[in-house]
Amino acid sequence: MNSFDKTSKNNIRGGGIDITTNKALNQQLDPALLRQALALIHSAQRIAVIAHEHPDGDCLGSALGLAHILGQVGKTCVIACADPAPGNLAFMPGIDKLQHTLDNEDYDLVIALDAGELSRFGSLYQKHQAFLERVPILNIDHHLSSSGCGNVNIIDPISAATAELLVLFQQQAKLPLNKDAALCLLTGIITDTSSFQFTNTTARTLEASAVLLRAGAVPETVVQPIYRTRPLAQMRFQSLVISNAQTSCNGRLIWSQATDATLAIAGATPDMDDNFSGLLRDIEGVEVAVFFKSYGDPNITRLSMRSAAPYNAAEICQRIANGGGHARAAGGTLHLPIDAATKLVITELERIMCT
Repeated sequence: MNSFDKTSKNNIRGGGIDITTNKALNQQLDPALLRQALALIHSAQRIAVIAHEHPDGDCLGSALGLAHILGQVGKTCVIACADPAPGNLAFMPGIDKLQHTLDNEDYDLVIALDAGELSRFGSLYQKHQAFLERVPILNIDHHLSSSGCGNVNIIDPISAATAELLVLFQQQAKLPLNKDAALCLLTGIITDTSSFQFTNTTARTLEASAVLLRAGAVPETVVQPIYRTRPLAQMRFQSLVISNAQTSCNGRLIWSQATDATLAIAGATPDMDDNFSGLLRDIEGVEVAVFFKSYGDPNITRLSMRSAAPYNAAEICQRIANGGGHARAAGGTLHLPIDAATKLVITELERIMCT
C-alpha cells in the first residue's frame, strides 16, 4: 500500500521559490516534487484530508478547499479534525460534513495540512496511530518549524497561509477551482494574514487571493463573521483578559490568562478566545504578547504568542513549550498548571527582553 519509505522523505522547503522574481503562480513549486505529490493523489480514490487540533481558519479552509478541488476530479474526500470547528467558520461550504474520527480507516491516502508533525493532529493521531504510520501521507504546510510528517512534504514558510500554498499547488497542477473551493481557501489566507494586515502578506499572497476572487470568492463573506460580528459573551471575555493583563520590561512584554472560571464569568465558550494574543500585542509599546489558557484539564496549559522583531515567537515556543509556528505568531503546550506555566515562560521572556 505504501510505496514510499517514510524514513526517506521527499521535501520542499521554500520550493526554490524566489518571490522577488516575476514567476507566474503556476511555476512556483519544484516540478519533481509536484509530480510525486500528484502521483499519490492520482493513485488514491478515498482520501482523508486532516486538519490539526484546535482548528483555525487556515487549517479548516485549506482542508475544505482541497477537498472541493479533489472532488471535481473524482476523488472521494473526507475532512477530519480532532476538535469542532469554531462557530464563526460555519459559512464555509462543507463544514457541516467535518468528522472527528477516521472511522473504519478505509483510505488510500491521507493529506495532512497546516502542521508538520502528526502529534499536532491530536486525537486523530492518538486513535489512529498505527494506520497513520502505514498509510501514504502527503503533508502540505507553511510553518517555519515544520519537520514534515509525510512521504512527500511540501513545506513553504514563505506562504502566508497553507491556503496560499494550495493555490500554487492548484495552479501548477492545473486542477479545477470552483467557487466553494475558492471561498474556503480565501478564508485561510484572510485569517492567517488578519485581512492582509500582517507582515507575512506578500505580493504573491495578493496574487493568489486574486485567483480566488476571480473564481467567485467574496471577501465580505469571510470578513463579516470573523472580524465584524462578535457575541456579547466574547466581548465580555476579551474585557476580562485585558483587565487581568500584566506587563514587564517597561511595557514591552504583556501577558494574560484564562481558565474555566474566566469562561464561566463571561458566559463564554473556549472557541471565543481567538487571537487574544494579537489583541494584547496591539497595545501601544508591546513587543511580545502571550495569552495562556487552561480549560478542562488544570494540568495542561496552552499558550499563543505574538511578537515584533527581533523576537522570534516560533523559536521561543519550540524551545520552551513544545510548540512552533511563525516568527511573529506561534504557540505551544505545557503540561503544567497555568500559574506554573506562566511563570516558566515569562521568566524566560524577561531574561531575553529585560537584560
